[in-house]
Formats: sequence, structure tokens, C-alpha cells
Amino acid sequence: MSEFKEIFPAIFGVLFLIVIWFVLRKILKALSDKINNAEIYKEDTLKVLEEIRDELKKANNNTAR
Repeated sequence: MSEFKEIFPAIFGVLFLIVIWFVLRKILKALSDKINNAEIYKEDTLKVLEEIRDELKKANNNTAR
């Protein structure tokens, strides 16, 4: 029993570090996913705006003729 009391703080410390590691890892993964989604949204928005620009150019050329 006295051996367990001596080892308990070390076991508790290791478990605490493991829990902190998983929490930080989950937070960083969520943050990374948000950044990646924002970049994808930005790219999609840019493509749509380019398509609108091209359509407006065509419409302007047809009107000018």
C-alpha cells in the first residue's frame, strides 16, 4: 500500500499530461479545420465573382454592338 502511495503522484501527473495533450490536440484540430474551411469558402467566392465578371463582360459586349 505504501508503494502505491509513492507511485500515485507520478501516475496522476502522467494521466493529467495525457488529458491536457488530447484537449490541446482537439482544440488545434478544430482551429485548423476552421482555417481550411475559410480558405475553401474564399476560393469558392472568388470563382463565383470571376464567373459574374465574365458574364457581365459578355453582356456589356452584346449591348455595345
